[in-house]
Amino acid sequence: MKRIILTVVASCALCFAGYQWHKSIQEKRIFVQDIKSRTDQYGFLDISDNLPESKGIIIVAPVNCPSQQAKVADYLVTELNKQNIPATRTNSYNFRQKNIMSEREINQMIKRYQYVRTMTPPLVFVNGKIKSNPSIEAIKKEWELQ
Repeated sequence: MKRIILTVVASCALCFAGYQWHKSIQEKRIFVQDIKSRTDQYGFLDISDNLPESKGIIIVAPVNCPSQQAKVADYLVTELNKQNIPATRTNSYNFRQKNIMSEREINQMIKRYQYVRTMTPPLVFVNGKIKSNPSIEAIKKEWELQ
Protein backbone atom coordinates (compact mmCIF):
# COMPACT_ATOMS: atom_id res chain seq x y z
CA MET A 1 0.00 0.00 0.00
CA LYS A 2 2.85 2.37 0.87
CA ARG A 3 4.46 1.67 -2.46
CA ILE A 4 1.26 2.59 -4.35
CA ILE A 5 0.89 5.84 -2.40
CA LEU A 6 4.55 6.75 -3.03
CA THR A 7 4.15 5.96 -6.72
CA VAL A 8 1.04 8.15 -6.98
CA VAL A 9 2.74 11.02 -5.11
CA ALA A 10 5.88 10.74 -7.27
CA SER A 11 3.76 10.64 -10.44
CA CYS A 12 1.83 13.74 -9.35
CA ALA A 13 5.08 15.55 -8.53
CA LEU A 14 6.54 14.65 -11.94
CA CYS A 15 3.37 15.79 -13.72
CA PHE A 16 3.39 19.08 -11.84
CA ALA A 17 7.10 19.65 -12.60
CA GLY A 18 6.48 18.89 -16.28
CA TYR A 19 3.56 21.30 -16.37
CA GLN A 20 5.63 24.07 -14.75
CA TRP A 21 8.48 23.48 -17.22
CA HIS A 22 6.09 23.62 -20.17
CA LYS A 23 4.43 26.75 -18.77
CA SER A 24 7.79 28.55 -18.41
CA ILE A 25 8.75 27.68 -21.99
CA GLN A 26 5.40 29.01 -23.24
CA GLU A 27 5.84 32.24 -21.26
CA LYS A 28 9.32 32.76 -22.75
CA ARG A 29 7.99 32.11 -26.26
CA ILE A 30 5.17 34.62 -25.76
CA PHE A 31 7.63 37.19 -24.36
CA VAL A 32 9.96 36.80 -27.37
CA GLN A 33 7.01 37.21 -29.76
CA ASP A 34 5.92 40.31 -27.85
CA ILE A 35 9.41 41.84 -28.08
CA LYS A 36 9.62 41.10 -31.81
CA SER A 37 6.18 42.55 -32.52
CA ARG A 38 7.00 45.77 -30.63
CA THR A 39 10.44 46.33 -32.20
CA ASP A 40 10.51 48.61 -35.25
CA GLN A 41 12.78 48.49 -38.29
CA TYR A 42 15.51 50.51 -36.52
CA GLY A 43 15.61 48.20 -33.49
CA PHE A 44 13.75 50.44 -31.05
CA LEU A 45 11.34 48.70 -28.71
CA ASP A 46 8.00 50.27 -27.79
CA ILE A 47 7.83 49.32 -24.13
CA SER A 48 4.32 50.66 -23.47
CA ASP A 49 1.33 52.14 -25.23
CA ASN A 50 0.66 54.42 -22.25
CA LEU A 51 3.82 56.52 -22.01
CA PRO A 52 2.95 60.11 -22.75
CA GLU A 53 5.31 62.99 -22.33
CA SER A 54 8.10 60.81 -23.58
CA LYS A 55 9.00 63.09 -26.43
CA GLY A 56 12.59 63.71 -27.37
CA ILE A 57 15.82 61.79 -27.12
CA ILE A 58 17.07 60.71 -23.72
CA ILE A 59 20.39 58.92 -23.35
CA VAL A 60 20.82 57.01 -20.10
CA ALA A 61 24.31 56.19 -18.82
CA PRO A 62 26.32 57.23 -15.78
CA VAL A 63 27.23 60.92 -15.95
CA ASN A 64 30.89 61.86 -15.27
CA CYS A 65 31.97 58.25 -15.57
CA PRO A 66 35.19 57.12 -17.31
CA SER A 67 33.61 53.90 -18.66
CA GLN A 68 33.40 53.21 -22.38
CA GLN A 69 29.59 53.23 -22.25
CA ALA A 70 29.57 56.70 -20.69
CA LYS A 71 31.97 57.95 -23.37
CA VAL A 72 29.68 56.55 -26.05
CA ALA A 73 26.72 58.33 -24.43
CA ASP A 74 28.66 61.61 -24.34
CA TYR A 75 29.59 61.16 -27.99
CA LEU A 76 25.97 60.48 -28.99
CA VAL A 77 24.71 63.60 -27.21
CA THR A 78 27.43 65.80 -28.70
CA GLU A 79 26.90 64.55 -32.24
CA LEU A 80 23.12 64.77 -32.09
CA ASN A 81 23.22 68.30 -30.68
CA LYS A 82 25.68 69.33 -33.41
CA GLN A 83 23.04 68.23 -35.94
CA ASN A 84 20.33 70.26 -34.14
CA ILE A 85 18.67 67.14 -32.80
CA PRO A 86 17.85 67.74 -29.13
CA ALA A 87 19.25 65.02 -26.91
CA THR A 88 19.41 64.87 -23.13
CA ARG A 89 21.94 62.91 -21.11
CA THR A 90 20.89 61.55 -17.73
CA ASN A 91 21.68 58.95 -15.07
CA SER A 92 18.14 57.58 -14.96
CA TYR A 93 14.76 57.63 -16.61
CA ASN A 94 11.40 57.86 -14.88
CA PHE A 95 8.22 56.48 -16.35
CA ARG A 96 5.02 58.47 -16.08
CA GLN A 97 1.74 56.98 -17.13
CA LYS A 98 -1.07 59.04 -18.62
CA ASN A 99 -3.92 56.63 -18.13
CA ILE A 100 -4.30 54.31 -15.25
CA MET A 101 -2.47 51.17 -16.24
CA SER A 102 -3.42 47.77 -14.97
CA GLU A 103 -0.94 45.83 -12.89
CA ARG A 104 -0.51 43.46 -15.84
CA GLU A 105 0.39 46.33 -18.20
CA ILE A 106 2.86 47.75 -15.70
CA ASN A 107 4.50 44.35 -15.23
CA GLN A 108 4.78 43.87 -19.00
CA MET A 109 6.35 47.32 -19.39
CA ILE A 110 8.86 46.54 -16.63
CA LYS A 111 9.75 43.19 -18.23
CA ARG A 112 10.34 44.87 -21.59
CA TYR A 113 12.48 47.58 -19.99
CA GLN A 114 14.47 45.00 -18.00
CA TYR A 115 15.05 43.02 -21.20
CA VAL A 116 16.70 46.02 -22.88
CA ARG A 117 18.48 47.08 -19.70
CA THR A 118 20.43 43.82 -19.60
CA MET A 119 22.07 44.74 -22.90
CA THR A 120 25.10 46.97 -23.49
CA PRO A 121 24.62 50.57 -22.30
CA PRO A 122 23.88 53.32 -23.06
CA LEU A 123 20.11 53.03 -23.22
CA VAL A 124 18.56 55.49 -25.64
CA PHE A 125 14.91 56.54 -25.53
CA VAL A 126 13.51 58.16 -28.66
CA ASN A 127 9.94 59.36 -28.19
CA GLY A 128 9.19 56.62 -25.69
CA LYS A 129 10.89 53.77 -27.56
CA ILE A 130 14.08 52.25 -26.22
CA LYS A 131 17.19 50.67 -27.68
CA SER A 132 20.49 49.60 -26.22
CA ASN A 133 23.67 51.12 -27.65
CA PRO A 134 22.23 52.33 -31.00
CA SER A 135 24.20 54.03 -33.73
CA ILE A 136 23.72 57.72 -34.48
CA GLU A 137 22.10 56.74 -37.78
CA ALA A 138 19.53 54.53 -36.02
CA ILE A 139 18.73 57.33 -33.55
CA LYS A 140 18.32 59.87 -36.35
CA LYS A 141 16.09 57.56 -38.39
CA GLU A 142 13.93 56.79 -35.37
CA TRP A 143 13.73 60.53 -34.60
CA GLU A 144 12.63 61.24 -38.18
CA LEU A 145 10.13 58.36 -38.04
CA GLN A 146 8.37 60.01 -35.12
